[in-house]
Amino acid sequence: MDQHVTIPAPSEANLYIPSNPDMERIPVVQQIGRDVYAGLPIEAGECAGHADALTAVEFHQGSEVNVFFTDVVMVIGKRGQMHDGQFNAEKDAKLFFVPAGTVVEFFSDTLHYSPCEAHASGFKFIVMLVRGSNQPLPADYHTDNKLIVKQNKFQVVHASRTDKIKQGIQVGVTGELVQVKHLD
Repeated sequence: MDQHVTIPAPSEANLYIPSNPDMERIPVVQQIGRDVYAGLPIEAGECAGHADALTAVEFHQGSEVNVFFTDVVMVIGKRGQMHDGQFNAEKDAKLFFVPAGTVVEFFSDTLHYSPCEAHASGFKFIVMLVRGSNQPLPADYHTDNKLIVKQNKFQVVHASRTDKIKQGIQVGVTGELVQVKHLD
């Protein structure tokens, strides 16, 4: 399966494709979809790149499943640790080493984001969600919930993410930037 995902060069932006029809046809992806999402329509896409810090957190209504092709470090928290749209990552985040070949289900109350690379070679994995997640919101969509940034994507960022702040995403990851050093 991992031949479907290529890691971009460190100088390039991370790659994220929410839905890849070729990946969605892979039998094991379909099986995970049946076992986790119980008949709901799903999407399976890919994420690859380089990161060494937790610069944002997100959550979804419904689980996200990741199939990791590389070793990664996940930095996660719980939605219950957010107060007034703020998550103190320095104080509340937990770091977990996830070896290549692992399948992880992040429940809807899990604050997470792109993993941190465990090795300088970067990370790559499959992302599975309820179909339509992480897609642009309709032009006529209006809400008072400032955490909603895409369909089924609730997100806040660290102040260091000026690119996301310019897009209108709220600053809500507080404390010192949580950074991870390579294992090699």
